[in-house]
Amino acid sequence: MAFPSNDYTHRELWRAYLPHALKVLWNREIYGIDERYILFFKVRKCLLADGRANEAVGCLVEDANWKECHYDEEHSDRLVSEYELAGAYQANGQIKKAVELLEHVVTVRERILWAEHPERLASQYELARAYQADGQIAQAVNLLEHVVIAQDITPAEEHPNLLASQHTLGAVYRADGQIAQAVELLEHVVIVQDRTLVEKHPDRLASQHELARAYQADGQIAQAVELLEHVVMMRERTLEEEHPDRLASQHALAGAYQADGQIAQAVELLEHVVTVQDRTLAEEHPDRLASQHALARAYEADGQVKKAVELLEHVV
Repeated sequence: MAFPSNDYTHRELWRAYLPHALKVLWNREIYGIDERYILFFKVRKCLLADGRANEAVGCLVEDANWKECHYDEEHSDRLVSEYELAGAYQANGQIKKAVELLEHVVTVRERILWAEHPERLASQYELARAYQADGQIAQAVNLLEHVVIAQDITPAEEHPNLLASQHTLGAVYRADGQIAQAVELLEHVVIVQDRTLVEKHPDRLASQHELARAYQADGQIAQAVELLEHVVMMRERTLEEEHPDRLASQHALAGAYQADGQIAQAVELLEHVVTVQDRTLAEEHPDRLASQHALARAYEADGQVKKAVELLEHVV
C-alpha cells in the first residue's frame, strides 16, 4: 500500500494523497475488500495528526464495524481498531464513548496479555488519558503511575512510550493539584526530548506546552509565557490555522498572558481561537466551550462585562 505514514515529516506528502485516498475509500465498488480497511487504518492516522478528528472517526467506525463482523473479541486486529477508534472519539470530544470503549479494550487485554505487554500498557495509558478528559483524575493518576512503573523497568529513559506516559502523568498530577510533582516530571521529559528530538517535533512541543501549564499553576508566570510563546511560534509555522494543537497552545498562552496582566493580548488571542473553533467544531465540543469560557473571563478582566455575561450564559 503506497499511502505514506503519519510521521510529521511526511505531512505535505499525505496532504497531497488524502483527497485521492478518501475518494477511493468511499467508493462503494470496493466495500468489503480487505485492502480497503488497511487503507482506512493508514488514512485515519494522518487525519488525526492533521487535526481532522471527525473524519477520522468516520473511517475508524467503518473499520471497527467490519472487524467486529470478521474477528472474535480477543483478536488483536479488532482490539487495535477499537483502541484507535477510542482515541479518535477523544480527539473529537466524544469522551464518554472513548472511556467506554477503552475500558472494554483494557479488560480484554488484561485477560489475555501479561502485565508488561506493550499493547496492554498502551491501552491502559490511553484509558488514563480518557479518564483525565472525563474528570476522573484519581483513576487517571492510579492507572498512569502503574504504567510508568511498568515501563520504567526497561533502561532506556529516551524511549518514546515511557516519555509519553511521564508527560501524561505530569499533566494529571497538575490536574490533581500535585504541582511540584508535575513540574519535576515534566522538566525531566522536556530535558530528555530537547536532547533527542528536533525543535519542531510534535512530542517535544507538546511536552513544552504541558510544562508551561505546570509552571503557570506553580506561579512561575514569566517562565510559562516564555515557553508558550515559543510553542505557539513553532506550531504556527508547522500547523494549519484550525489544527487543535495550534489552537490549544494559543489558548494556553492567552491564559498565561492574562495571569501576567497582559489582558489585551489575552483577549485578542482568545477571540481568534474562538472564531476558528466556532467555524470548525460542533457547538457542544468541550474545547470550543472551554475557549468561550476563557474568553468570557478575559472580557471580564478587561472590563467588558456585558460581553462576558452574554458569552457565559451561552456556555452555561
